[in-house]
Amino acid sequence: MSQRTKTIATALACCIFAAAWIALAAPIHAQSDVEQTRRNALVRAIERAAPSVVSINVVVQRRSTPFDTDFWDFFYMPTPRYQKIESVGSGFLFDADGHIITNYHVIEGADAIDSITLPDGRRLEAEFVGADKRTDIAVLRAIGEDLPSVPFGDSDDLIIGEWVIAIGNPFGGLIRDPEPSASVGVVSANHRRLSQSIGRGERLYQDMIQTDAAINPGNSGGPLVNANGAVVGVNTMIVSPSGGNVGLGFAIPINRVRRVAQEIIEYGRRRDGWPGFRVEDIADLPPHLLQSQGITASAGCVVVNILRDSPAHRAGLQPGDVITAINGQPVQSAFDIDYVIWDSFVGDRVTLEVERNGRKRTIGFIIEEVAQ
Repeated sequence: MSQRTKTIATALACCIFAAAWIALAAPIHAQSDVEQTRRNALVRAIERAAPSVVSINVVVQRRSTPFDTDFWDFFYMPTPRYQKIESVGSGFLFDADGHIITNYHVIEGADAIDSITLPDGRRLEAEFVGADKRTDIAVLRAIGEDLPSVPFGDSDDLIIGEWVIAIGNPFGGLIRDPEPSASVGVVSANHRRLSQSIGRGERLYQDMIQTDAAINPGNSGGPLVNANGAVVGVNTMIVSPSGGNVGLGFAIPINRVRRVAQEIIEYGRRRDGWPGFRVEDIADLPPHLLQSQGITASAGCVVVNILRDSPAHRAGLQPGDVITAINGQPVQSAFDIDYVIWDSFVGDRVTLEVERNGRKRTIGFIIEEVAQ
């Protein structure tokens, strides 16, 4: 065989080897690419947050009705009978001390917290730390070791359209395993103000995060996390004419939740802020009364009562003043003022824009705690 023939044969063999190697390697690279696509940011976010999500098992003792009595109770003095009713909600561990955040309505009316169940199957005892009904937040504390906690995000930094994940235990009474469920959606809107009728005037469902991630019964109290696996809200409710999920879910922003939780842990409760005045809507007052008081403003609220030595009184607020804005937000009704006061904490500063005798002025004061 000539040298030229040997060279050609060697080159051909190399080409065949290279083609075979590429053919074998291509599926490996393709498989690797698929695997990387599967383990995307949302998958990693769920893996980061899910271990800290817990099932909260509560018990309510309901007294039996006369129709629930035993046959022999008709012949002897019946003794009170009680039926044990169990329900399940969600929550999440947020610090190394075992503190758990959930919605107040998850445990409202419960006679006992039966247990806390972690995704790894551990059932832990828990104690009630405190709650704030107005913001629908409660704090529990689990008793255990090596408890995983979830990182916090910044709910003031949310972007409309960014991915979020609702993690919790929907229909926990029907699904009898501790692994939480995850549903994916986007931030549909932010800073939503819901109607007072939803909270029946007792709860502050304002400045809410709206999401189309599926939230169902049992999800309440679980975390809404961003694509980094950090909690940005607490899943709280859905608005639905049918009772099922229609893509209108709402979560309490985590920045507010953290402040409420810190108050509860430190003081055992959310301290009540006290401005010390009461108002009426201008729209609800008769024109002749407004005219007699020299009130010319067309919108806002009139101060009708103020307590002496209250923070607002010491700052110079007077009866007859018309509040037109609070903390830079226009005031159309008393609810606008209530919202800011309810959302303020002891030590926060409140600034009022008022009209008095046709002149505008600014009055500021610090929220103080209501005397116990």
